[in-house]
Amino acid sequence: MMHRRNVIKLGAAALGALALTRYTPSRREWRGRGFGADLSVVFHDHDEGYKRTFAAIEKEAERLEHMFSLFRPNSAISRLNRDGVLHSPPEDLVALLQVSKVAWTETGGVFDPTVQSVWKGRHARPSSIAGFDTIDVGHDLIRFEKPGTALTLNGIAQGYASDQLSRLLQHRGHAAHLVNLGEFAAGDGDWRLGIENGDAHRLTHTDLSNLGLATSAPDAMRRANGQAHIVHPFGKTPVWKTVTVQAKNSALADAYSTAFTLIPRPKIEAMDLGAMGIATVWLESPSGAVIRLG
Repeated sequence: MMHRRNVIKLGAAALGALALTRYTPSRREWRGRGFGADLSVVFHDHDEGYKRTFAAIEKEAERLEHMFSLFRPNSAISRLNRDGVLHSPPEDLVALLQVSKVAWTETGGVFDPTVQSVWKGRHARPSSIAGFDTIDVGHDLIRFEKPGTALTLNGIAQGYASDQLSRLLQHRGHAAHLVNLGEFAAGDGDWRLGIENGDAHRLTHTDLSNLGLATSAPDAMRRANGQAHIVHPFGKTPVWKTVTVQAKNSALADAYSTAFTLIPRPKIEAMDLGAMGIATVWLESPSGAVIRLG
């Protein structure tokens, strides 16, 4: 799962940080790997305690990847896909699936983690998708109602992980921070980010403070059949070249940027974006025109 996400998210390249100019703290930056992608975290710290925060970031990133990675046979998601049932599931997996259910509902089923059945087999078709309404999610048990069901968290897991790392930094007293895991989660401060497409063309920029930001590009990777890696559960083709979403958290930004690549403009405009936790949407058409909503 996670290696694919490294190429799915192309935009939102950091231009620079203007965080907390009213203070003069030391800038600390941790760089590493997480979810098969480059991971960086910037925050401010006055003393040598930042080294303990570095260790905590690395530990948390590993914990979350071990839960959500399809490439790890003993991860929680891999065991669920293999057995069709998961007893005493991790709280984070339950929470992530609950957020996924919200995105599935708000997009009329376009955001559907059961599209993993298409990825599993070279010749699988969208008609083989079980549908997210066939997943029973509880704190004691997660169960698939239909045989052959499989979940992918590609469209949301990195955003959720970014949010969890942001919460960790908040808990450790680093209110001013920026997490970059392909999706961005910003704490206090004014973090100016440039939004780029897959051709490294700068589309626009935005200031991020206590929000999440994510970009999706259907053509960033192709499946074995030559079709876009972002799969429409009803078999339709992507509408947009890239979609960037700024939302109240990175998980929602991640999920909706993925889904909106498959949804025409009138249907997106008909949604109550504010009620969905979305601040701004940038839609890049195949011709390169950028439309801003919100």
